[in-house]
Amino acid sequence: MKVFYIILAIVILVILAIRFFLFKIGKPVNLKISNSYFHHYRKKLIVYSPLGNWFELGYFESTADVATFQPLNQDFGKDKNSVFWKGRKQLVDCNTFEIDGFIIKDKNYVYNTNGNKFDELEIIKDADPKTYQLLDSSIENYQRINWFKDINAVYYKNKKIEGDPHTFKPLNDAIAIDANFIYAIINYRGEGIEMLEVNQVIRKHKMIDGEIRPINETYVQIGNSVVSAFTKAEFELHVFDSITTVKTIDYWSIIVDNVLICKGIIFPDVDAHTFEVLDYNFSKDKSSIYYDCEKINHADYSSFKIISDEYSKDAKQVYFKNNVVKGANPETIKSSSEYGIWEDENNKYKNGEVLSSDKA
Repeated sequence: MKVFYIILAIVILVILAIRFFLFKIGKPVNLKISNSYFHHYRKKLIVYSPLGNWFELGYFESTADVATFQPLNQDFGKDKNSVFWKGRKQLVDCNTFEIDGFIIKDKNYVYNTNGNKFDELEIIKDADPKTYQLLDSSIENYQRINWFKDINAVYYKNKKIEGDPHTFKPLNDAIAIDANFIYAIINYRGEGIEMLEVNQVIRKHKMIDGEIRPINETYVQIGNSVVSAFTKAEFELHVFDSITTVKTIDYWSIIVDNVLICKGIIFPDVDAHTFEVLDYNFSKDKSSIYYDCEKINHADYSSFKIISDEYSKDAKQVYFKNNVVKGANPETIKSSSEYGIWEDENNKYKNGEVLSSDKA
C-alpha cells in the first residue's frame, strides 16, 4: 500500500511538471501596459491571467477579438467592439468608455470594481458620469479614493450618502461635516466574528459654531466641543466651558483639560495626569487599574499582571475584563489548548464564567 501511494505521488508530480513546463499561456499582448493579458500559446484567443501567474491563479480564455484587442491597464482591455475587465466582456458603452484616474465611466454610468460580482462592473447608483470626480484631491492619505462627488451628491466607497457636495469635508476616519451638519463615518458594526462592514456616513447633528480642528484619527474639536463616533449611539458630542489643552493618548483616547475621554465616553474619576495605556485594552493611573477605561474593582495594584487581551490577575484573584472570575486560582490559571478556554486545577472558564466543573 505504501508503494502505491509513492507511485501515485510521483504520477501527480509528473503531471504538474508537464503542465508547468509545457502548458504556458503565451506571449503578453503589451507588457508595458499589463502583465495579465496574453495571447494563448496555441489557440487564437486572448487569455487573462492575473500577473501572469497562471500556475497558481489560473487563467480565463476571453472572447475578445485577437486582432484588435489592447490592454488599457492591468485588468482592463478593449477591442473594436467591447470593453473587457479581468478578461470578461462588460456591459458598457465601448465608444465612450474611459478610465480617468480612479473613475471608471461611460456616457451613461459610473462603475465600481468592488461590486457583488467579482468579474462584473457594478453601476454606482445615481452617479452622474459628466460631473463625477474626487471629492477633494488634496486629501493626503489613502482616504482620498474613498470620497467622490457629482453635481448632486457625495459618495463614500461608491455609495451615495447625505451631504452637500459643495461644502462636504471628511475631517478624519470618524467625522465629516458640511455647511449645515456633522456626520459620523461608520465603517464597521459589531465585534469579533460578528463584525460587519457597513461603510455608512450618517447625519448626526446640526453644525455648531467654532474653529474646526481634527485632534487625531477619531476625535474632532469644534469650538469648545469634542465630537467622536465610538459608542452604540455612534456619535458623541461633549461640550466644555472652554478648552485650553488637548492631548492625544492613542486612537481611542484623548485628554481634554485633564479630563479623560476614552472611546467617546468621559471618565472623570480617572487621574488624567498619571493615566497610562498598558497592553491590549488595559490601562492604569496612580492608584487604579482599568479595562476599557473602566476600573477593575479590588485589583491589587502592586501584583497586577496582564495574561491575555481579556484576562488579568493579581496575587488573590483572576479577572475577565473588569470582572472577577469567581473561584479561579491566580497561581494556576492558564490558557488551555481549546480556543478561548482557560483553566486551573478545578475548572474550565470561557468569557470569565465557569464552563465545566469536571476538568477534562
